[in-house]
Amino acid sequence: MATSALTPAFAQDVTNGDTVVLSPITVLSQEDATGPVGDDNNPLTVTGGKIPLNLNEIPQSVTVLGTERIRQYNARRVSETFRYVAGVTTDVFGNDEDYDWLRIRGFQADQTGVYLDNAQNLSFAFGSFYIDPYTLERIEVLRGPSSSLYGGSNPGGIVNYVSKRPGERVREAIVGVNDATAGWGAFDFGDTVEDRYSYRVTGRLEGGDKYDAFNEGIRGTFAPSVSFTTAGGTDIVILGNFHLADEKHNGSTFLPYFGTVVGTPQFGFIDPDANFSDPDWDDYSREQAFVSLIVEHQFDNAFTFTGNARAGTASVEESYWYPFGYTGFNATPQDAQGSLSLLAFEHDTLVRTAQTDLRYYGEVDTGHIRHSLLFGLDARYYWLDETQAVAFGANSVVNPMAPGTPTLNPPYQDAVTTQSQLGLYFQDQMRFGNGWIVTGNLRHDFVDTEQDGAAAFSRDDSETSYRAGLAYEFQNGFTPYVSYASFFNPLITSPANGVTQPESGEQFEAGFKWAPEGGNFSVSAAGFIINRENVVTGAFPNFDQLGEVEAAGFEFEGEYDFQNGFVLGGALTVLDAEIQADSNATLIGKTPTLIPDWQGSLRIEYTFANLGNHLDGLTVGAGIRHVGESYANAANTLKVDSFTLVDAFASYDFADRFTAVLAVTNIADERHVTGCQTEFVCSYGSGREVSFVVTSQF
Repeated sequence: MATSALTPAFAQDVTNGDTVVLSPITVLSQEDATGPVGDDNNPLTVTGGKIPLNLNEIPQSVTVLGTERIRQYNARRVSETFRYVAGVTTDVFGNDEDYDWLRIRGFQADQTGVYLDNAQNLSFAFGSFYIDPYTLERIEVLRGPSSSLYGGSNPGGIVNYVSKRPGERVREAIVGVNDATAGWGAFDFGDTVEDRYSYRVTGRLEGGDKYDAFNEGIRGTFAPSVSFTTAGGTDIVILGNFHLADEKHNGSTFLPYFGTVVGTPQFGFIDPDANFSDPDWDDYSREQAFVSLIVEHQFDNAFTFTGNARAGTASVEESYWYPFGYTGFNATPQDAQGSLSLLAFEHDTLVRTAQTDLRYYGEVDTGHIRHSLLFGLDARYYWLDETQAVAFGANSVVNPMAPGTPTLNPPYQDAVTTQSQLGLYFQDQMRFGNGWIVTGNLRHDFVDTEQDGAAAFSRDDSETSYRAGLAYEFQNGFTPYVSYASFFNPLITSPANGVTQPESGEQFEAGFKWAPEGGNFSVSAAGFIINRENVVTGAFPNFDQLGEVEAAGFEFEGEYDFQNGFVLGGALTVLDAEIQADSNATLIGKTPTLIPDWQGSLRIEYTFANLGNHLDGLTVGAGIRHVGESYANAANTLKVDSFTLVDAFASYDFADRFTAVLAVTNIADERHVTGCQTEFVCSYGSGREVSFVVTSQF
């Protein structure tokens, strides 16, 4: 374990008046587990155990991205940072600027698998929270089921965003532009006052044109924070995050298969930059705010109490014309103009959330076994008020025109939905025999889900989740492991629609992590099988829970620093997902859509140093990423082609603490489709994007 996060305490034997000093019992702090990653190849994290653990101590596959990796290609969306991470499929619905679509190990993670500072950012329908990556110190991926720690969540894994926190002197200002003629500015300013009080203020403002037709807008994030230590030794951190957006929609998604993946005889391919909505009616606006409180106190008995609490609200309103096939809602063009059927969609959504996570943890010795014990209580509340309405219209691929302002039908959805969850959990990580690590987790959750309106329902769920892991840490840092984990995912769907219980299932995983202390490389690999049961199948209004999906795969991730300026990194994901049961027997044995059969990436960078000329301080890098084939329809009769993209960047550190970064993604401007949910819903990925950012640290 990393000694920087450990404080020794000592046990006493006073039965005969003598003091016997035993081996140190460590007091764990979250500070180093949420701070900068730097060049640590085995960093501390709280994502995989809710206590500070090094990566090799977690019996699941984990990736930690620090600030350097987040900024490497001038990422402006969180989803862009996962393009070189194993197990994660990003840009699922293409170049969507408003929402971070993510899948982990084949399963959708953006609704029940996104966490901020270990508290869930639950999303249902359009009730979601947007996080700007500039406000984050880390982004961490925990692959595989995590219900034994986090309760109801995505079976493929979770992502945990770790906010920047006050504590050290920070002075940073950023100015950036891209070739879409958008620009942005950002600042990060903080310091410590009188050794007990710290503050930090982070913000970012972006405006201008996007990469497709008439898409423009402005967005801004402001994230103030303060921390202090009370006279009694309790550390308190208060984090705020406020986000506003007033923008248009991109036009590169919700497009038909014929015209994107496959050309048509009438007009070939749809222009990836085309937008078939109406610039005068189209609108996306978001007003969002949340405040978090983090409290930590270390007791004299070597145990620590940590409490996280957050309250948040978001108002999201959208108006958007989007295509749904060609004339008559057909999958293929019906005329030479490529006339499209359009749906005018509008929603007004208000979401409120409150949650807390209380943890009491520490270490005790029992003979030859050291126990890291964790006792926790996790409660959350989610409230959603939404209306949704549609109308119908048309447009043309060949001669697109503004479809105008629609006359919407009465709302087909007008409801208030709530979900509350209370979980009690326990973890014991046992170390013995100079290297053995046994991890056991147990959690039980009570979930209440209600909805009013036309489809009113109320459902109570009670579920128990488990995790068990066995690992052995060799002295050279090589740590093989095996683990078993169960999960559940409570669904916000009516029993009248055939949904009577949460999704559930289990995972078996075996792998290794190799990160020698003070070494110059890290390597991890994992093989896994996930069984997902109680999957909702069928078509409206005849749903049921007969579905079962199995996802089996292999992942590899590694980085090697040659210590001569060169750094090489790579990731590989091989995934085989198969429907095991379905109300439609013809789908058994098929692969769900939006799941590539494999993904791979390779990145390399070189830093010039000690040359005694103007090249000192220059870093150049390039990456290549490949996404394999996926299916475009449930029957697996249509495929989405694989694609390979090349990215590059160059950064230069000036002597006066200025850094300039030029980044180009998809250098060849390759037209590609990231995936299709059906033959009516396909999405173009981002074309070539060039950005230039100058950072000043003073």
